[in-house]
Amino acid sequence: MSDYVVLNTQDKEHFVFTIETSLKINKRFQFFLWAQGALQGFIPHETLLCAYGDIAQMRFRHEIFAQGVFDSEVEREITSPVNGLLPRLLDLWLHDGGKPCLLSSDTGAIDMQSGRQRLRSDLQRCGLDHVAAHGSLHKQDSYGSFFVFIGADPHTARDAYLLELLMPYLHIALQRMLSNESGDATASVSPETLLSGREIQVLQWVKNGKTNQEIGQILNISPLTVKNHVQKILRKLNVSNRAQAVGKGAASRLFSPDDAG
Repeated sequence: MSDYVVLNTQDKEHFVFTIETSLKINKRFQFFLWAQGALQGFIPHETLLCAYGDIAQMRFRHEIFAQGVFDSEVEREITSPVNGLLPRLLDLWLHDGGKPCLLSSDTGAIDMQSGRQRLRSDLQRCGLDHVAAHGSLHKQDSYGSFFVFIGADPHTARDAYLLELLMPYLHIALQRMLSNESGDATASVSPETLLSGREIQVLQWVKNGKTNQEIGQILNISPLTVKNHVQKILRKLNVSNRAQAVGKGAASRLFSPDDAG
């Protein structure tokens, strides 16, 4: 971070309190109360999205902790595996090397990459103006967690710094909650499909008749990368061509109902 962040004595005491209370979390209501209490004092937010699973391959499930009722249509836009805001935020975080990601409606568009700018615009359209996101990834098995804080006020370099400090405790608290709910934290993250979120995105555009070159431009990746994704899709779905892959994807309900085209 370019900005130097200093924690005063009160911040340090609050930080220790936040860590200590995170270690007592075992149930969902405890996680919610912690997020709205001790954690809220460091990272102000109205909604907290938590993704967990094989996040490197975008095979994950999610939880939403919100102060009020969360709109179901907005939730679908956020979590859709084809082009949802959550997988796009996760993809951006991975692309940036796992550094805290801050997006705000107050951020100028100057020097901002087109993909990042589109994501920011789509977040605004859903009423999600200010976002801070960070995660924890286990390199050996890609299992991890990813957290998105949505607030009413812009996030700052201080928030990014605190996210880095608090991330291990966020990750462990979430996993302990999931483990106590299921008896095994990893058992609840079996993927909905054989395909990663990115592969579902590629297959969606194949379904819409796009070439590898066109898909690459849409997703901001190279045509060769698209070709590799398509080959993996064919292999995973055990089909021999793109048309069969689309047919099997539709039969397996990989596409959202509103993705007709």
